[in-house]
Amino acid sequence: MTVRSRTALFCAASKSLARRRIRKPIGGFLAFSAALVLVFTTATAAQAHYVYQDDEVWSNTDSSKCLYTYAEVSHGSGGGYAKSYALASSGIPLSESCILVWNRPPGNLKTGWQYYYWDGSQWGICQQLAGDQNPDGTWTGYTNTTKTSRMELTYDFGIAPPCGGGYYGTMGAGAVYYGGQWYGNTVSIWSGQHFIEP
Repeated sequence: MTVRSRTALFCAASKSLARRRIRKPIGGFLAFSAALVLVFTTATAAQAHYVYQDDEVWSNTDSSKCLYTYAEVSHGSGGGYAKSYALASSGIPLSESCILVWNRPPGNLKTGWQYYYWDGSQWGICQQLAGDQNPDGTWTGYTNTTKTSRMELTYDFGIAPPCGGGYYGTMGAGAVYYGGQWYGNTVSIWSGQHFIEP
C-alpha cells in the first residue's frame, strides 16, 4: 500500500482529517519557499558558487582512451582558490564515450595550473602550480606518484587574494602518457572568471 492509498483511505474516513492533511503540505511548501527566498537573498558570493570548465582534450583514434582536463576558480576561504585536474578515462572502442576508469602508473598522468588576475586592461599570471619550465617555454606539470586515473592540484589562498581584489581565472592543463608519448598537453582549459573581494 502506498502513501497515496493510505491518504485516500484517511480522507474517506474523516473530512476534517483530510482538510488538515491538505493544509500541512501547503503550509510546509510555503515555509520551504520562504526559506529559499531567505537563502538566495542573503547568500554572499563566497557561499554562492564556483566557476569551472572541463572538456575532453585528447582521445585515441577509436575513442577507447581519453583525457579530460578541468579548471576551477572560486572564493575558497575568501582569498581565492584554484584547482585543475587531468582525468584519464577509457571506453568501449568505437562507442565514442570514455566513461570508465583508466588507471595510469606513477609518472603517466600530469596536471598544472596558472592563476590569472585581471589588472583592468589585461590578464596576467598571479600564481602558478605548473612545475618547472622547459627550454621551449612549456611547463612540466606535476605527475601522479601512485596508480590513479585522476591527478589533481588545488590551492586555497587563505583570506586575502594574492594579487588584491578583482577578477581571477584559472588556466588548467593536463596530459597522459600513452604509447611512448604525452597527449593532451597542447590544450589548456580556462575556468572562466570570478570576482574575489579584497
